[in-house]
Amino acid sequence: MLVPCFVPLHSFKHFITKTPWIIQLGGNVVDDDGKPFNKVFDVKNTWNVPPFPTKLAIEKELNYNWNLELAFTYNNFKPGKTINNDVYTTAGTFFSVDINGKKILTKLYRIEPYLFSGFGYTLRTVSKYSNSVTLNAGFGFNIWVVDNVLGINIQGSGKFGLTSPIVKTGANYLQHSLGIIYKFSGNYKKLKAARLHIRKIYTK
Repeated sequence: MLVPCFVPLHSFKHFITKTPWIIQLGGNVVDDDGKPFNKVFDVKNTWNVPPFPTKLAIEKELNYNWNLELAFTYNNFKPGKTINNDVYTTAGTFFSVDINGKKILTKLYRIEPYLFSGFGYTLRTVSKYSNSVTLNAGFGFNIWVVDNVLGINIQGSGKFGLTSPIVKTGANYLQHSLGIIYKFSGNYKKLKAARLHIRKIYTK
């Protein structure tokens, strides 16, 4: 016999203030040569790497090891790089905004691997695919330098443009990122314990 179980619903205020948030600041790399799964480490000809932090993301922890992320990235397409099978002689601008769901797989000491998928919008100024909606998929991991508070995020993703033909469209590209992450929330017990530990270290 099944007995119904009622779980109390939390208010929106509880969702905003009582469960952890993660903010990230970092850089990103875009490989948009038109062949996203060929010569993925051709840094010289296809990787676009800006010289300053170009990714801002905010993430919300949900239940059952799921997180929800909103990310903004900016990049420069440099002259001489291959973009959609053409070598461009002029500079260009790249911008993307993405909403992804992350599934935390496990936690190995302070290493936290995850898979993610979601949707995004990409703007390019030097490609015929200047505006495209993408389906995102990838993997990454967090390395918590200070457990549950401060860490490093490394992530790789494939973005598939929702334009025909989807599999072979030049709107597909690879994007990778490296950033610093900080977890915060008002009344999260693990965060309080970690901050207290940090305070003891610096007050000795």
